Amino acid sequence: MKKIILITGFALFGLSVSAQNNFSITGNLTGLKEEKKVFLNYRLGDKKIEDSTITRNGKFSFKGQAAATPTKATLSLKPVNPDPSVSMLERILRRDDQDFFLEKGAIVIKGTSTAKKASITGGNTQLEYLILRNSLKPEMDKKDPLQEEMIPVLIKSKGKGMDTIKRIQELSTLMKPLGKQIDSKEIAFIKAHPDSYVSLDLVQERGTIIDPKTFEPLFNNLSTRLRQTDAAKKMAVKLDVTKKTAIGVKAKDFNQPDVNGKMVSLSSYKGKYVLLDFWASWCGPCRAENPNVLAAYQKFKDKNFDILAVSLDDKKANWLKAVKDDALPWTQVSDLMGWKNAAAGFYAVSAIPQNFLIDPNGVIVAKNLRGETLEKVLEKFLK
Repeated sequence: MKKIILITGFALFGLSVSAQNNFSITGNLTGLKEEKKVFLNYRLGDKKIEDSTITRNGKFSFKGQAAATPTKATLSLKPVNPDPSVSMLERILRRDDQDFFLEKGAIVIKGTSTAKKASITGGNTQLEYLILRNSLKPEMDKKDPLQEEMIPVLIKSKGKGMDTIKRIQELSTLMKPLGKQIDSKEIAFIKAHPDSYVSLDLVQERGTIIDPKTFEPLFNNLSTRLRQTDAAKKMAVKLDVTKKTAIGVKAKDFNQPDVNGKMVSLSSYKGKYVLLDFWASWCGPCRAENPNVLAAYQKFKDKNFDILAVSLDDKKANWLKAVKDDALPWTQVSDLMGWKNAAAGFYAVSAIPQNFLIDPNGVIVAKNLRGETLEKVLEKFLK
């Protein structure tokens, strides 16, 4: 009997602990003209969770188990019956969503007709996040209209045409100083709130492509408690790898099969300047950058310069089609493991496009060269 009581006690204790991490979300959008589908996306450990419901008279709710620590979540609204004439590009560009911090307890969402402008309250971390967002409001009030102006330009042209490119460049130029101001305020927040999960998230966002000189001080500014989280431990590993692929460090050698299955090594390019270029067929920014890389290749290919491209594709047919469509003449390799590509792991690549310029002695001399910068840097080294 004592054994049964003991087991029951442990079971109840487990339920109690689980219940302590539960969250509830209640939402009310008073100005909806039609019911919408509401999506809630967040992570629970290593799992991606997506929940959904449909509004009823503008009201909706969610219940679930929160992660052990506050985590970034996204609330988004979509039509119940999407218009089939609306392109996927337009749906992406006009998405209606808002990020917030999800943790145990009650969360209240109030608004009129959009997720983007709704008020989301509940939990200490979300309160800290709102403090940050409020500090960024002057810059965002100027930046948002510029982004909105860019949307119809992109939809109409699908990102093609000189007029489109020129207008996008003009709008991007106007947004650049605002982006710098936002970045400065976020860094100030990180320094002022070393024990906030908002700061951890901001540092993590800066860990996509790590520059150790700027990233490491921010990472070290985090509290000891936050640096013991799984997210921070992963960042620490990536930081260590990035230091080993920093400018002035000898490039790590690797072997991967080319489009015909022949093994190609990075070390086989010794004696030349080589651009190690990470990309993929499904990566829009990579495909947009390929014409710039091609122009640089045509200009410098006879000046002791070559390119070795590593694709993060996992389907060979897609990879080969992109190589043909973009008319890329240099050597292409891939182990077809997607984001688990071994060479990408060696170079801490978690975002693409990314590239490394390696000198004839196998030393990394420049990184992440885009557009006109690529040609200017090559001019410097290949006089």
